[in-house]
Amino acid sequence: MTTAPALSPESATPDPEWAGIRTLGYANRFAVWDSEFRYDGRIRVPMGVKIKEIRYSYTGNDQPDVAAVEVKRGRGGIDQEFEVIDLVFLDDSDLITFTLRGDLNVDADPRPAYGRRYRIRVDVILDNGDVRTANPEIEVLAGAWQNSDPELVGRPFVRLPYDNNWGGAPNSQAGFGHVSDNGRIPGDKFIIDLVNLRQGEPGVAGSDSDHVYYQLVHEDGTPSHYTPTPQVQKAEGHRDSGTGRKVTLPAIDLRQLGDKPGYYRFLVWPQAADPDGSVSALGWDPAKPEDAFQLGSVYYRYRAPRAVAPGLRATVKTEQLTATAGQDRWVYPPFVVRNTGQRVIGTVKVVFTAPEGTHFTEDHVAFTHWTDESREIVAQGVLSADRRTLTCPAVPLNIEPSGPGTDAWVSLYPALVVEDTAHGTVQVGIQLGEPAFATAHDAIVVQPAS
Repeated sequence: MTTAPALSPESATPDPEWAGIRTLGYANRFAVWDSEFRYDGRIRVPMGVKIKEIRYSYTGNDQPDVAAVEVKRGRGGIDQEFEVIDLVFLDDSDLITFTLRGDLNVDADPRPAYGRRYRIRVDVILDNGDVRTANPEIEVLAGAWQNSDPELVGRPFVRLPYDNNWGGAPNSQAGFGHVSDNGRIPGDKFIIDLVNLRQGEPGVAGSDSDHVYYQLVHEDGTPSHYTPTPQVQKAEGHRDSGTGRKVTLPAIDLRQLGDKPGYYRFLVWPQAADPDGSVSALGWDPAKPEDAFQLGSVYYRYRAPRAVAPGLRATVKTEQLTATAGQDRWVYPPFVVRNTGQRVIGTVKVVFTAPEGTHFTEDHVAFTHWTDESREIVAQGVLSADRRTLTCPAVPLNIEPSGPGTDAWVSLYPALVVEDTAHGTVQVGIQLGEPAFATAHDAIVVQPAS
């Protein structure tokens, strides 16, 4: 059996990776329509120890009575299966990250309550005889509603895609435990199907659902650059079990956006409005992580270089601009880069960030080169969902080192809009390189509209 490391006086509990299973994410909330299990975890084991078997409780009765079969990484099947999606060899141990999927039998109608909670035991049996256990709690919501039901019955929900019912490749549930070595998530992986059992019911609270909020959140709690805040997504609320009104997110490239490797949860908050058009209290609050439905996950495996290349240095000359809130539709904050290192700055990644109250208008950046100031060059980029991060993965700066008689520079100027909500002095940022070897900010003094 594995011996967990001794606890320090400051520590109240052992590291779950050593003593049990670190829960990265799981399908935490769904309606009785979708009794499926999704779970992603990580364990730290002695060198060379492997997972022999994984079992879980089919009915939430604390008995791990269903065995999952191990399948090849990336298979994305629809049976009772698990995959080892990452294996890292450390100096003193191995780190195993896995994804688990299967059916559940938690179909009991919870009414008159709006939902019922179940603890789904997960046992990971290792080939050295050790058993690791986790007990994720799921919430299963009522799948039917009538006027006589108590207040919270019939809250909107989003479906947990399973089998092939929503399309997708190789199936509808491939967006849970998806593995990406290069950071790219295809456009058929994250599926949103919004259900409101009260939809269209006259004079009833929360009877209109037409959008959700969603966010991609890293395992350490930080949001993806694609969704720095929960984003609005239009979706058609419906009462029936048809899947034709689903919405799928477009393809996402975490590497181009500058996101770090690791595990990401795809979180969704269904919304509803009351008959007077006001936000309904029956919706789920995007300011509360505990209100989110986890509908998917991705494990991004890319290992970025850790050290800045020797001799790679730069300075960025910035400016202070003035703009009027809501009136200056096109602002071009300039960043003038000079090479202060010992080697040529060639093609590098450049990331621009816009503050709240502003956003970028184009998915590319224009720049000029000291060798020909009249020639404008364009480098393609990727915008985050809120258009406040512009990531250009390959900008050909090609700046020679500065020195006697040499004033080599490049001036970059992304296109920005100052919205009517902007106020005060805001900072527009630039970051050069991956990892960064230079950063800077332009200031924009925002004047109120007259």
